[in-house]
Amino acid sequence: MSENKSIGERLGEAADSVKSKVNELGDRASANVRDAQAETADNPVEGAVRKGQAAYDRAKAEVHEERSERQADEASR
Repeated sequence: MSENKSIGERLGEAADSVKSKVNELGDRASANVRDAQAETADNPVEGAVRKGQAAYDRAKAEVHEERSERQADEASR
């Protein structure tokens, strides 16, 4: 992008970074809930499914974290 970004462009990039961070935190919270559900599941199959869902949520959180960092870096340029 251009070296002469407007304040609006910078604010937009900062807002995108915040949105990604919120998504990351939401995914991490969801993973923790699913882990707890897996531990308390009466059915071992349900527990395994919940563990898989938790792993998926953690992977999504990593993607959102990387995106947030990249967007924050772009906003500061």
